[in-house]
Amino acid sequence: MVANEKQRNALAAINAVLVLARSLAYQGQSSELAEVLDVAEYLPMLMLEPADRTAEFREQLVGLATRRTQFALAVERFDAET
Repeated sequence: MVANEKQRNALAAINAVLVLARSLAYQGQSSELAEVLDVAEYLPMLMLEPADRTAEFREQLVGLATRRTQFALAVERFDAET
């Protein structure tokens, strides 16, 4: 699970990942898109886990942002004050 106080931020971060993934698709960057979708597929599963996976959720976002700077938006959304 993602901590209750971060649930809304987690959804906003997933939204950012998907919007940016769509941009990659429009640009024809299929190999990059596949990597991003691998992470996007995993994020909701972390939210459903019974154990607290908040830190791992954030690490996945940071990993994306490290490889592709435009995904820093997802980290920003996750880290935003609620």
